[in-house]
Formats: sequence, structure tokens, C-alpha cells
Amino acid sequence: MSRIVTLTTDFGTGSDYVAELKGRLLHARSPVTLVDIAHDLPPHDIRAAARLVGQACFAFPPDTLHLVVVDPGVGTNRRLVWARLGDQEFLCPDNGVLSYALRRTPLVKARTLHVAATASATFHGRDVLAPAAVQLLDGDHPDALGSRLASPISIEWPEPRETEAGLEGEVIHIDTFGNLVTNLPAALWPRVEAAGGVVVGPLRVTTLVRTYGDAAPGTVVALVGSHGFVEAAVVEGHAADRLAAHVGMAVGIEPSPNKP
Repeated sequence: MSRIVTLTTDFGTGSDYVAELKGRLLHARSPVTLVDIAHDLPPHDIRAAARLVGQACFAFPPDTLHLVVVDPGVGTNRRLVWARLGDQEFLCPDNGVLSYALRRTPLVKARTLHVAATASATFHGRDVLAPAAVQLLDGDHPDALGSRLASPISIEWPEPRETEAGLEGEVIHIDTFGNLVTNLPAALWPRVEAAGGVVVGPLRVTTLVRTYGDAAPGTVVALVGSHGFVEAAVVEGHAADRLAAHVGMAVGIEPSPNKP
């Protein structure tokens, strides 16, 4: 039976690095199905990789193996790890790329990987992670990969916080459509409705909808997106451009000045 292996990198679509990584994986004797999650992540952006991995990887069937290679510290003393979270397995640098995944699903076990002296100091994805994947695909037990690791590194994740003005969060992702995904969870939607909208940068978004088609094209709206967070969008438009938004921009739930 073919096993699924996903690839998430910042190498760039069509990169020779991607081709070499896939080529090394296909040395496995066992059948494998390679799935590209993304290769166009912002270079060296560990938080962007962590958000994507934590959001996308748990949609896959049990025992899918996920290779994540966003590794600005390649060749340094940062570790490389195998980890099992729930029913999914990961091979990646131990630099925080599993941070969001670890928030969603408990760690079952983890191992550090041995780095051979012959491995390139600048391409551990090809020379360490891919060979480790081949070992697993061909039947080796994860314990053979290296020593036990209590827990992978987790970077700080932005959480909404109460302020004198109300509740403050931030934009954590801008999707392909220009929609602004915030870190305000869906559970706060009643508070958004009570406040009469959500503040995104300098703008108060007061058109609250269930879905994009509930407002006319060009309207700036707020809604709960498919990932379970409050989002700001422009119907059939691009909210990031319209609002000059960026990841990290402040958002908030503040009482409307027109409300008592």
C-alpha cells in the first residue's frame, strides 16, 4: 500500500531543490504518494510555516508523513526531529515549525535525527530528512532514527489580550484572496456582534455576514472563516490591498462609539 508523504518548503515552486528532495524520497523501495502542500512560503518564515503545517496537515489520512523544510538555521546546532502528533508523523528542523500543530494535537513521541558527516551543511532536507523518510517508508521503526526528545521547540504564538479599550488581536495570515485571518477565535463572534463590528488597523468593519455572498461586491465585511477565526474580507475583492494590511496588523473588538 502506498504511503502518503507531504512536502512543505520555502524552496520556490519549480526549484531544483524541490526536485532533488523528491528524487531522494523516490529511492524508497516501498510505494509512495508525494503531495505538495506548498513550496512558496515566505523564505525563512518559521511562523508562516507553523501556521500552514498546523492548519493543513491534520486533514490527511492517518500515518501520513509530513516533511517540513523551512530551515534558516540549516547547518548550525539546531536539531532535526521526527515527531508523531496524534495520528500524523513529521520530519522537520526543531525550530518551531511544529508550534501551531502542537497547540492543536498532543505530542505522542519525538526523536532527534543523526546528521551524517557527509551531509551538506546547507541542504539537510535532501541529505538528512529525506533519507530518514526513506528509512521509515521501508519499515524502520522511528526509534532507530535517534535519541528520545521530550518535546520539540515551540515559538511564542500570538494570543488575543484584554486592554482598556477592549480585546486586541492581530492578523496572522493573508490568504490567496487577500482575506485577513485574525487570531480572534470563532467563540468571540458574539462579542463582535455586540460591539457592532471589528476594528482592523484604522478601520471599523461593521458589515457582519455569514458568508461572502451576503453583501454586495466591494463591501468590506467581517465573518467567521473556515479555519474557525474571525476574518476581514472584501467581497470579490482583496482586503489586504484595500486596507493596506499586513501580517501582525492590530485588530480589536471595541464597543462602538455610537453605543451607550
